Amino acid sequence: MRAHWIKKEGCRDLLLIALGWACDERAAEHIVPEGYDVLCTFDYRTVRPLPPELAAPYRRIVLLAWSFGVRAAERICRDIPLDRAIALNGTPHPVDDRLGIPRRAVLVTQKGIRRAGIEAFARKTYAEYYDPKTAVPKDRTNEELCDELSVLCDLSAEPYTPRIEWDRAVVGLRDGIFPVPHMLACWGERALTADLPHYPLGDPKPLYDLLKET
Repeated sequence: MRAHWIKKEGCRDLLLIALGWACDERAAEHIVPEGYDVLCTFDYRTVRPLPPELAAPYRRIVLLAWSFGVRAAERICRDIPLDRAIALNGTPHPVDDRLGIPRRAVLVTQKGIRRAGIEAFARKTYAEYYDPKTAVPKDRTNEELCDELSVLCDLSAEPYTPRIEWDRAVVGLRDGIFPVPHMLACWGERALTADLPHYPLGDPKPLYDLLKET
């Protein structure tokens, strides 16, 4: 797992962004809300807790977790006191035939990437926000991306013990990766629907509005 500071200026509050599979910090480098330091995590070939001392300087900590990052965040934030947690186009059951991505779809994706690379998946993920300069992670081979997906599938298969109290879950009605009915079934009254593709960070303003609710 990698952790990257997008903004570190000694702000009173911290925004943690647990990114999804097959991306890097460039997917979130434009998310810089006023008053927050911003730290993102990605590359989940290993998934480890952030050190508890990370939280010490901050008055409050808000989590945005996207896609597979929703389940990864349960481990990443194990020792981090969160004031608010918002899921974005994902569930704590990312590989699940009722509450996440169907298992068969994940296997097909993995085989396709080994054969043809990540571009087709990235185009489907980012939709109108697709940019080849930022949508394809740098410095990682297709095999390494498949390894990351395997780790996340294994994590999803483990018994789920909730550690995070999720406040809201944004469900993009144009999500082509996580089935919308599965996300709505998982989140119930916490779901907030939006006109979004799977990638939810293209327009920062709605996210900033969510942060103002805290």
